[in-house]
Amino acid sequence: MSLLNGLGGYGALTKALHWSIAGLFAFQYVAASIMTRIGPAETALGLSQASWFNWHKTIGLLALGLAVVRLVNRRLGELPPWAPTLSDAERGFIHRAEQVLYAAMLVMPLSGFVYVMAGGYGVLLFGRFEIANPIGAWPTLATGAKWLHIAGGWVLLAALAGHIGLVLRHQFVLGDGLLRRMLVAPRQPD
Repeated sequence: MSLLNGLGGYGALTKALHWSIAGLFAFQYVAASIMTRIGPAETALGLSQASWFNWHKTIGLLALGLAVVRLVNRRLGELPPWAPTLSDAERGFIHRAEQVLYAAMLVMPLSGFVYVMAGGYGVLLFGRFEIANPIGAWPTLATGAKWLHIAGGWVLLAALAGHIGLVLRHQFVLGDGLLRRMLVAPRQPD
């Protein structure tokens, strides 16, 4: 398997970045759910609310870095041809969903960063390193960024549900093995 995408399929780097971002998105939704449901004096899974918030911020910035690498990687290789079992409507949906997902990979961490910085909350990266605030207190900007972050989360969730639903339909209902295209070590067809 080649490192970059090509006519023969998705490259190893694309697959690694895809699954890394998927894992980080999953963590972010779980962390957001926990941190907004527990109080400041409560803990969940051994972490305080403040720790959950800081890990959410840290993972968001890590995801932003990976998103930039993913965008560069996307430009370096050539996309493989469409899976032959995809209908024209599915191809159109995938194209739009991919645009939403790539936008979300940038908008979600950037809006979150602007929200916490303009809101004066700050970021304690990995629970140890305080990031300097390049924005300063700006309540109006913080409010706008917060709502963009929340709305973006719902848009992202809808795009992810569509993406995952389409893959699962092809994998388990149609049985065409579409998921193999993004597996790190794809199984050879029978």
